[in-house]
Amino acid sequence: MTTSASGGIDGVRIFAKYARLWAVIVMLASTVVGVLLTMWGVFFDLDEDLSTALAAIGESVIASVLVYVMVSLFLDPIRQRLQAQELAGYAIDVAHSQFQERFEASLPSGVFESADVPKLAFREAFEALLVTSTRYDSKGSAAEFATFRLAQGSQKRVFRRLEIRLCILDPRAEECLRAHVIMRQREQRGTRTPDSIEEGIEALRRQVFISLTALHDLRASLPTHVYLHRDLPFFRCEMFDGGMFLTYNLDGTEYPENLQFSSQTRPYRAYHTSLDMTRWFTSKEIHFGSHSALGVDSDPRFLDLLEELGCQTPLDELRTHRDERFRRFRAQLREAGIDEGDIF
Repeated sequence: MTTSASGGIDGVRIFAKYARLWAVIVMLASTVVGVLLTMWGVFFDLDEDLSTALAAIGESVIASVLVYVMVSLFLDPIRQRLQAQELAGYAIDVAHSQFQERFEASLPSGVFESADVPKLAFREAFEALLVTSTRYDSKGSAAEFATFRLAQGSQKRVFRRLEIRLCILDPRAEECLRAHVIMRQREQRGTRTPDSIEEGIEALRRQVFISLTALHDLRASLPTHVYLHRDLPFFRCEMFDGGMFLTYNLDGTEYPENLQFSSQTRPYRAYHTSLDMTRWFTSKEIHFGSHSALGVDSDPRFLDLLEELGCQTPLDELRTHRDERFRRFRAQLREAGIDEGDIF
């Protein structure tokens, strides 16, 4: 910075610091000049026209000072306050815009608080992503509600045109089952004992078999790819072409807080890669339907699959448990005023 520029800035700072003092000095000087001009025109023996002109000028100066004082006392504070509010609002808008530009790639586009049933805002956001997508990818533990959703929507065109890929916990992965059960019990703040954990493991394993049974019986209307995984219970994810819903397992409710991300964000790309990795390194891939030579398209093949996975529950009993699960979910929807025919 040059010396002249520095001197100019210092001068402006000094003037700004003593602006009120300068204003008082100018007003006093103007008042004195006005009084002198008025007295000169009135008391001194001058030409009549000149005397009248001087008096008029002096009175005008005094009147101007009075008007300025009135404006400064009453109108100017209001103007300054409104201007300050406008500037503050503008600064907030600029800061918000810059914040959005910088962090937009990482921020969720929607946050849906935890609840016992899916709330209206979530259902609307879910449907908006579903109807514009060609696929539905999901990763969780037993896919209990996901299989119910698919069963309820199996006759809807919006579901029948989707490629459906579900990542479900491998019922043979004892330690992973244990981790999921411990996480659930901890978040529900229940009493955790060795017996309750073992009971929880068996219950979760049974829920996986029930979900597989539901998908097997839906194979004609909704062919489904299932990928068994052995991951720890960090999150639950539902992904579409245009975005995803992400749930961290931190609440004890049926439906914990849900975050929605667009397909342009870093979390979407990260979890998209995570699902790809889960499918690539799956402990077992299952195709329900006749779209593959290895597809599970009959009860005998499904019974062979259940035996391979260590299930000792008869198929009829699994179907009975499935119907009980679906009745429970339907009752919850009715209590919340949700039509079973809606997309949820």
